[in-house]
Amino acid sequence: MPRIRLVLEDDQGNLLPETTEQIYRLDGSCDTLNQIEAAVERFKNQALPQVEQTLLTQAQQRFVGEGEKAEPHP
Repeated sequence: MPRIRLVLEDDQGNLLPETTEQIYRLDGSCDTLNQIEAAVERFKNQALPQVEQTLLTQAQQRFVGEGEKAEPHP
């Protein structure tokens, strides 16, 4: 059973904060095109929402951090 190892890194190759390496197993035998397509579709449905959530969280943290830098302090 094939596995996919997924790691989110920044442009310098550093692991993104609050992320860990994820390993996904492709279900089924993956012997035919239909089996491969089904396994990849299940992987996408399982993994991509987590990836998207991580990236959105990182973007939000950067946005909030930039907003705090721009605000003048009395």
